Amino acid sequence: MSHWLRHATVVSALVVVGCKDSQSSAEAKAKLEQKLAGAQPGEEREVDPGSFMTMYRSQATAPLPDGWQLATSTKGGFSVELPLPFNDFRFRAELEDHVELRTDTVGGKSPGLLAWTALCATRSDGKAGPPSAEPLTNKTESLGMPIRAWQRTIVLEHRVCMLIVEAQGTDPLPAEADIQRFLKSFKQTS
Repeated sequence: MSHWLRHATVVSALVVVGCKDSQSSAEAKAKLEQKLAGAQPGEEREVDPGSFMTMYRSQATAPLPDGWQLATSTKGGFSVELPLPFNDFRFRAELEDHVELRTDTVGGKSPGLLAWTALCATRSDGKAGPPSAEPLTNKTESLGMPIRAWQRTIVLEHRVCMLIVEAQGTDPLPAEADIQRFLKSFKQTS
């Protein structure tokens, strides 16, 4: 995974669905929550120098008949199906090549730290990745040994989207049918 997309993924996981269960992650999450305290939905806040976040919804629900949620990104132009309430936000920052990267994310995390994240990353220059990197491809892959996550990468004309389900704590990965439902539920909405 390219550096810029890894950055977007890490930030999205940290901001939206919480941190992995460690002291430094807990501190980072608390610092972020402090910077966002009192923000109104849709209000952009600087969370680090040159890095900005807009939280649209927190612990949102849009129930489907079977109890899953239809998580539609407010500004990202996509939706996915998730088995739990979700957060919806945008993160933007300037990259090393002086191009702005905007990441729109929806996701949630269970009490046992099973994280569900869907994000789409867009560069302000319209490229679907850094100029010097090899082209990204559509793929679904397992991560870790033993497998601790599944990731689907979707390359669209001017952006890259990723869907990730990751066991970060005590909860194991969900049933194969739930993983596949999530990974295959991605739809563009605009």
